[in-house]
Amino acid sequence: MKVETLIIGSGVVATALSKRLLEKNPNMSILVLEAGNRWKTKDFGVWTDWVATGNDPVGPSSGNPMYDRDYPDRNNYVWGENASVGNTQMPLEGGRSMVYGGSTVVWGGWSLRRKPEDFYLYTNTGQGLDWLFNYDEIEPYYCQAEDYLAVSGDSKDELPVVWRSQPYPFHAFPYQLQDQPVGEALESLGYNYMHMPIARRGVSNVPSRHAQCQTTGTCDYCPFGARFAACDYMDDFRQWNDLPNFDVKLGAVVTELRMTSKRRVAGVTYRETATGKLIDVDADRVIVAAGTLESAKLLLRSTSKYWQRGVGNDTDNVGRYLITHPYVMFSGELTRNSLRLQPEMDFPTLMTRYFDSPEEQAKGKYVLVNISPNVELSYSSMMQAGWTRKEIDKAIPGPWPFQIHSMIEIFGEHKNHISNLKKLSHLGMHQSKVDFGAPSTYNDRVNEVGSVVANVMEKMGGKMTGYTTSWRCDHAASTCRMSNDPKDGVVNGDLRVHGVDNLYVCSNAVYPNLGAVNPTVTVTAITFRLGDHLNSAV
Repeated sequence: MKVETLIIGSGVVATALSKRLLEKNPNMSILVLEAGNRWKTKDFGVWTDWVATGNDPVGPSSGNPMYDRDYPDRNNYVWGENASVGNTQMPLEGGRSMVYGGSTVVWGGWSLRRKPEDFYLYTNTGQGLDWLFNYDEIEPYYCQAEDYLAVSGDSKDELPVVWRSQPYPFHAFPYQLQDQPVGEALESLGYNYMHMPIARRGVSNVPSRHAQCQTTGTCDYCPFGARFAACDYMDDFRQWNDLPNFDVKLGAVVTELRMTSKRRVAGVTYRETATGKLIDVDADRVIVAAGTLESAKLLLRSTSKYWQRGVGNDTDNVGRYLITHPYVMFSGELTRNSLRLQPEMDFPTLMTRYFDSPEEQAKGKYVLVNISPNVELSYSSMMQAGWTRKEIDKAIPGPWPFQIHSMIEIFGEHKNHISNLKKLSHLGMHQSKVDFGAPSTYNDRVNEVGSVVANVMEKMGGKMTGYTTSWRCDHAASTCRMSNDPKDGVVNGDLRVHGVDNLYVCSNAVYPNLGAVNPTVTVTAITFRLGDHLNSAV
């Protein structure tokens, strides 16, 4: 079998890239290979069961087979799945999903652009590498990405710091009453705040074939399809268009890239998980869009006489410079909850990027997000737990636990890396070995952030009670980072692997640095940019 374009992975990159290529040539032969299978989306029965019981239908605890299964003992990883062997644990379980649609099946939808200075980290701080294009070049693609993801936001929030050529396609979701104490505290300290841009279809004058968000307050599983999920978009795109040569193969674990020479990939070999059969597919070009970890792992295990250390890895950069966001959850408490504040929606609506600024860049930028009140004291959680009306009425007025969350930028280090284990996971994929250690400056930095948060909580009339940090791999990046010189990275500015003419990597893996915000809207933007590059090359 041979196709013109082979895409490995079925997440947002695969859907956006296929769309861009097929818009120019609907007859192009494209095959998408996905290791996972389909998970039921937009099912009202699944949603109502979750509302009634609190049993998360898509979370790691649900028994969903699309997740990694981590084990806590790093010294005995050979009997489990995935080894986190560095000084800092980076759990994989729950941080990514191997399923049709990728992690967009379960993501929160936070959709924030990088700021202009993020593209010049090395120039500004001497850390890491600069991107090979700047904000002005990628800005039109940000607009396309926001339209594709159906992002709701307030276009005035970040002006003039982040200029926009087009407004958000959907109006921002309004601030909730629970945002009021945090917003007033931030304002009193001189910190601005903004609406959270989020990939859920709000109110718009533009007709849409997709459902509008009903703001039910239960968004971990959307019964309407209002939150972007790549699998739903892929299905709709195929249904609405005549695409005779476009196909998606599920349960297909790509085992290796097959090279015919140093500079050319012939195609891939994949294993059918249902039968165990190995199948070769040839392609004119291959796009590796399997996420930060699996993309690097595939290049590393594709050894041959041409690439003895793995494709693109002559300079030992594949899998290196692994980063993610330390996600810090600062907990606090108010003596009273006299307003009986409750989470009206299952996503945040207020955040501040005040510290996502050039002044903070050298130490690591960060954002603060209002996540309150504690979900355990929500009406729905209490009812699901069998509380009586009297018990609920007594608990709601206080004391009121709440949280402010932060994502902090860290910088890549060569020693932090991902690699393959020989043993296969329950998904039929090579297990992962993660060797990661937090920067030596991390504890000082999180204490600095904590001091800011403590002041905010004090202004709210409360106090900070502690914090926890998650290093989960949700926002993993930089394992195939872009560079002008092959000695510094893996792909060039067009996302083509250095030294190979027809092999591309498109995922968070190509980021030279991460900034302080979620990566999805940026990876969607660079996907459309790659699509235009590939279309112009035909």
